[in-house]
Amino acid sequence: MVEQKFKKINEFIFAPFDTFVYCNDDRLVFGELNKGELIKYLNREPISLDNRNIVIEWLCEACDDFKISKGVFVPPGRESSVVMAQVVNKETRNNEIEIKEDFSNILPNSLKFKNIYFYFYENGTGTCSAMVEIEKNEGITILELEEISEKLNKLYKEVFEDICFQLSKKYIDASRKFKISHLKLDFLPKIDQVDKYRYFIPWTHRVYHIDNDKNLQDMRNPGELFRTLITPTSVMDIKDFSIYDNRYIYFGWGHSLIFTYGDEDGYSQTSRPVYDYIRLVEIAQAKWEFLDVLTDVVNYSIITFQKHYKKMKLKRLQKSINRIRNFRNGVNRILADFRGIKITFDTEKRILLDELHERWLTNKILSNLEDNIDRIEELLDQLYQRQKEQREESLNTIALLFTIVGVIEVFGLIFSIIEPVYPINPVLEIVFLIIGTILVGLMITFYIKMATKG
Repeated sequence: MVEQKFKKINEFIFAPFDTFVYCNDDRLVFGELNKGELIKYLNREPISLDNRNIVIEWLCEACDDFKISKGVFVPPGRESSVVMAQVVNKETRNNEIEIKEDFSNILPNSLKFKNIYFYFYENGTGTCSAMVEIEKNEGITILELEEISEKLNKLYKEVFEDICFQLSKKYIDASRKFKISHLKLDFLPKIDQVDKYRYFIPWTHRVYHIDNDKNLQDMRNPGELFRTLITPTSVMDIKDFSIYDNRYIYFGWGHSLIFTYGDEDGYSQTSRPVYDYIRLVEIAQAKWEFLDVLTDVVNYSIITFQKHYKKMKLKRLQKSINRIRNFRNGVNRILADFRGIKITFDTEKRILLDELHERWLTNKILSNLEDNIDRIEELLDQLYQRQKEQREESLNTIALLFTIVGVIEVFGLIFSIIEPVYPINPVLEIVFLIIGTILVGLMITFYIKMATKG
């Protein structure tokens, strides 16, 4: 069988990163926050990377075009959705970064990262998105594509990891400046204390787009050619999920494929650009990362409280109860927003989104997270019980002290009555007083312990 070659392949690479701002602000929900002022503030001191000859500019994602494709990325009536940033080359003013690394063993031309965007969502996560055009007149084999893609993947992390870190720090500063309400708890990670490798571009998803390839068009299931590349989740898993005749869409664990054919036919849904699908996967990926990170945060909070709550004093217990109650309410609110988000009304995109969630086990992660929220409820009950026990211990201690003082007074009264009739040695009187007080104290303590056990 002749090895298939492709003259041009567009590779879209995107990955999540953490913004550390879990928004909890009604002004965002109702569109009352002036994002224009926020963008102006973010652009006041642009981030510049001289070694890459670029500067970063902030803006908002325009959504009118997405609405045409029935993609509801923002509530109706809004002109923009998420805050975002883009790369601008200082010389060409294009959104691109020259790739200096050598690919001459496979490709005749140098490569560029193009259409580079950084999206900042309200749930504590963001997406770094870029595209690379891979071209070769003699054609590129699938094996060569894999070699190029793996090298690009490493470069992508090297180039964009620190940029995402710097942008997140700036975004955190802006959220404080504009007093955007967000979760502020001790066990949420702080950006200066985390491992960049884990929180900034921990993994990538790559989508390969091939347009108008005659050989692929003649195949019944062209995705089969790329079986070893897209990492299917089962043997019979190379399945096209598009419902239109002029495209094929395949999803794998970390790689996906989109094949398009033919000219525009005038219909809006069949003429939409490929980036509609890329954006859909990017948003789904960001939501997966949000659930994954939030699961870690909830697990860490539970472990922390379970480890220390028994040693907490009454005053600290009350603060801990308030903190974990606020955390629980904040998480529940974010999850409610997560469940209520409608990314698209388009049937095809809904099918694709469901398929992504199934492959990435999103619903299972959500279910586990909800179980952990229930564990937080149990933890709150334990904290309340511990608080109650400490109050009872304090009251019992006070009662014991008052009882001992009362016993001393009683013994003193008895000695004062019998002393005129039967003179008592002062030393012996003190010994009787001490022994009697200790015995009464022991009896009271024993009674309190038995009553507490019962």
